[in-house]
Amino acid sequence: MFADQLWIERATSEASFATGSADLSWQNALQQIQALARELRERQVHSVALYFDDAASFAMALLASIEANVTVYLPGNVAQTNRRWLEQTVDLYLSDQKIDDLMLPVMLDAAWPKPSPSDRPPLFQHNIDIFLQTSGSTGEPKIIRKDWQALCHEASTVAQLMPVAVKSNQSVVLGSVSTQHMYGLSFRVMLSLYLGLPIYRQRVQFPELLLLVSQSQKDVIWVSSPTLLHALQPAHDVAMVRSCVKAIISSGGLLQKECRTFLQRHICEDVIEIYGSTETAAIAYRMDEAHWQGLPSVVYQKVANGLEVQSLWCPQPQLLADAVEEHQHGFELLGRMDRIIKLADKRISLVEIENQLLKHAWIADVHLVQQPQGSHLAAWVALTSAGIQQWRQEGRKQVIQLLKNYLAVDTEKIALPRQWRFTTHLPRNAQHKLSQKDILHALLQPITEPIVLAETQVSIDEYYLSFQVPLDLIYFNGHFDQFHLVPGVIQLKWIMQFLQQWQWIEHQPKQIENLKFQHFLRPADVVTMQFKRDAIRQKITFSCSCGEQKIASGRVVIDEQKEQQG
Repeated sequence: MFADQLWIERATSEASFATGSADLSWQNALQQIQALARELRERQVHSVALYFDDAASFAMALLASIEANVTVYLPGNVAQTNRRWLEQTVDLYLSDQKIDDLMLPVMLDAAWPKPSPSDRPPLFQHNIDIFLQTSGSTGEPKIIRKDWQALCHEASTVAQLMPVAVKSNQSVVLGSVSTQHMYGLSFRVMLSLYLGLPIYRQRVQFPELLLLVSQSQKDVIWVSSPTLLHALQPAHDVAMVRSCVKAIISSGGLLQKECRTFLQRHICEDVIEIYGSTETAAIAYRMDEAHWQGLPSVVYQKVANGLEVQSLWCPQPQLLADAVEEHQHGFELLGRMDRIIKLADKRISLVEIENQLLKHAWIADVHLVQQPQGSHLAAWVALTSAGIQQWRQEGRKQVIQLLKNYLAVDTEKIALPRQWRFTTHLPRNAQHKLSQKDILHALLQPITEPIVLAETQVSIDEYYLSFQVPLDLIYFNGHFDQFHLVPGVIQLKWIMQFLQQWQWIEHQPKQIENLKFQHFLRPADVVTMQFKRDAIRQKITFSCSCGEQKIASGRVVIDEQKEQQG
C-alpha cells in the first residue's frame, strides 16, 4: 500500500487529478484506473510497456498495472532496438501514440474500456516490478529494476522537503522531464500522487511555455532539469510568475550557482536540487546549503572507486562513479570519476574546468572531452548572447585566446583545451546528457550546412524556410577569419541544395537572374527564406531576410533540357 493510502484519502471527488489539455478529477481517474485494471485481468496480461507523452494517462496506466498485478516496462524511447526488446518481453503496449511496425498488441488511451458500476474500488496492494532504462548516452542503456514499494518510500521522503504551502494549496506539478525516466517518474508522477497534487499533463520544454503555463495555472511546482532552468534569462518576463511558483525541483545535473541565485531572487525562494541516478533514485538534496545533504534513510560512503549508496528504495548497495569530498556538514560532488583523466601524468578534472568556464559571461554551456583522435582536450561550447556578440565583433581566434587567458589563471597549461567547437546551444536531452554520437560529430566533422529551424510548404509551388548560421561554419576560415560572414557563393550553394532536396531541380540551373546581395549574413543570424516556383516560365524566385534586413534575392532559371534528360 502507498503510505496507508493517504493520497486516496486526500483525493476527494472535487479534487483535480490532472489538468492541461483536459481536466480530470480524482473520482473519474480512479474509475478509469479500475476499468483498465479489469481489462488487464480479463486479458490475462502479465507484463505491459508504458510509453506516454501525457503524464496523467501514464499515471493511470501505472496504477491500473499495480491494481492488476502486472509487471511494467518503461522504454526510454521507441527506437527500433527498443521495439524489438518490447516485442520479446511484454504482452501489451499501452500508449497515447501509435507505432505502425510494432509486432505487439497495442491499446491506446483513447480505446481504454469505460468504467462499469460493478468495478470494485482499487486497493493498490501489489508490489509490482517496474523496469526502467538508463539514458544510454555513452553506450547501451542498462535495464534497472525497481518495485512499487521502493517508489513509494522515495516519494514520501522527498515530500518532506516540500514547503508547507505546496501541500495545502493543491499546486499543479509542471514538468520538463519525461515520465519514461527516473526523474520524471519520481517527481512528476510519484510525488504528485503522494501529495495528492494535480499533474499537468503535457511536458513543458521551453522557457516561454513554462512561464505562460505557470501564469495560467496560478499555483505551480516546477520539476525541471538544469538545462531548462539555465535557459531562463533576464530577458524573459519572469515577473509574470513571481507569485505563481511555490517550489522548484531541479534534478539530472548540477544547477549553476548564478542560476540558483537568479531563480531565488526573481521567481521562487524554494529551489530544491536533488542528486541521484536511475540505479539509486534520490540520494541527497541541496537547498540553501553549500554541500549536499543525504536524504533520511540514505546511507552513503566514499570508497576508492566512487560513492556507495544504499536506502529504503535502493536496498542493494549501488556504486556510483562520482568523486566526492566529505565535509562536516554534507559532501561536495567533484564530478564523475570517469571524467577525471590523465594528461602527461597529471590528473585533470574535466568537470572542474567546465565549472570554471561556466562562470564566464560568454559561456552558456560547455562539455569537455579528451580529443577522440589525440591526447589533448577539446571543448564544445555554447555561447551566451554576450559571447555571440564578442564572436561577431572580434572573431573566433580572439574569443578562443581570451577564454584560454581566462582559464590559464587557475588551470595548468596541459589542461587548456586545444580544440574548440562553438555553437548557440548544446543538444542535451531531458536528463541533461549529451549523446556520444553528437559529441563525436561536433568535434570531428566540419560544419558546412546551416541549422534548419523550420520548413513550411504553403503550396506545391511555395516554400518557407528558416535557418540559423552556425558559429563555427568552416567557410569563415581564412579570408573571413576576423569578420565572419557567409560568402555569396555559399549562400547560393545552400539555396541549390534546398531546391534539390524538394526536387524542384535536379541539375545546375541555366542561370540566375536579378541576383542581389544586399546585406552581410553573419554568425548566429536567423534567416527566413521564401521560395516561389513559376512552372510555366520555368523560374524559381527566392528571397532571404534576417529580421527587417533583406540579405539576398534572385531568380533561378531552370535548364528545361537538362531536367528532361535527367
